[in-house]
Amino acid sequence: MKNFRNRKTLIIVLASLLVLFTVTASSLNAWIRSDVKKNISIAQQKYPGTAEEALISFLLDEKNSFHDKTHLAIWTLGMLKSEKALPVLRSYYKNDPKGSICQGKHDQMVCQYGLHKAIVQIENRIQYSTSDLNR
Repeated sequence: MKNFRNRKTLIIVLASLLVLFTVTASSLNAWIRSDVKKNISIAQQKYPGTAEEALISFLLDEKNSFHDKTHLAIWTLGMLKSEKALPVLRSYYKNDPKGSICQGKHDQMVCQYGLHKAIVQIENRIQYSTSDLNR
């Protein structure tokens, strides 16, 4: 009887962990998708075109802060896996995957670590699926 209780407890614990993982993954997915859509909307309010075109225009516009360029345009273009944006992203990138040269200078330049992550995500076509988002 004791062996049966241990099995039952193990099954309950494993099922609970599976439910917790599923809920967490779904919540993170919803949060990321929401931020991507919000960022696209912000860019498209300022610039015409598709989501990619508006985000690239946002990145290229000198009037936008480096913080916004990094956290709104670069991150979102990476999440969209925008191959169209790759040449623009590379033009800002200084081959600094750790972001050492921009540390403490994010008000003067876009984040090199953020650029690195976006470029890797686009080139590897891994991580997050955005196939049904506005392009």
